Amino acid sequence: MKHLVLALSAAAPLLLAGCAGVKVVDTQVASGAANPRSIYIRPFDASGAEYVGQHRGGKGERPIRQSLAGRLFAQDLKQELEKMAPAMVIESDERPTEGWLVEGTLDTVHGGSATGRAVPLADTAGLGQSKVKIHVRIRDLGGSNTWDDKDAGKLSRRGNVIYEFDLEGGSHASGRHGGISAPGFGEPEPFDFRNAAERVMIALSVDPHREGIRQSPVIR
Repeated sequence: MKHLVLALSAAAPLLLAGCAGVKVVDTQVASGAANPRSIYIRPFDASGAEYVGQHRGGKGERPIRQSLAGRLFAQDLKQELEKMAPAMVIESDERPTEGWLVEGTLDTVHGGSATGRAVPLADTAGLGQSKVKIHVRIRDLGGSNTWDDKDAGKLSRRGNVIYEFDLEGGSHASGRHGGISAPGFGEPEPFDFRNAAERVMIALSVDPHREGIRQSPVIR
């Protein structure tokens, strides 16, 4: 019995750290499209984000961190989505003519409080927890007349929206211990963005975990 208690105590920080993550909370468009030839990602718009809580550099540096947040998330998306197809981050004046275009907005980037996460058990009540809300829109740029240049200098997209959904999550009750998906005392923004990017990849993949794969072809 004593060994069981010790094992559960040692596993507790890992169980708490596993609580951190991001999920799809609402889906507006789901077309069933799959297997893109290429993926292009625009830095997400963070200009209207609720950018609060503790962030690297403090309040004085906060506007700089907010202006770069969309690019940080785009880089994380690239690394995750290139598991599905060749992916790259593009600028606003670049015009891909095929593949998928991924764009959206960062609505909430709440850094929480490292001090709050340090208080034992207080994180379960929400003290110090980080939080992100992200809107994702994906267009299929295949076909003719994807880009409309009737108005000089004006860029409008005519690709069909194939997926549109909202993400939400954060550090939850991961507390001060942290882990591979939780910040602990560290900066939560990179963890939350990576968790969100991974969730996008998983949501758009047919079978990302290769579930159901058998080691033996014999049915017993």
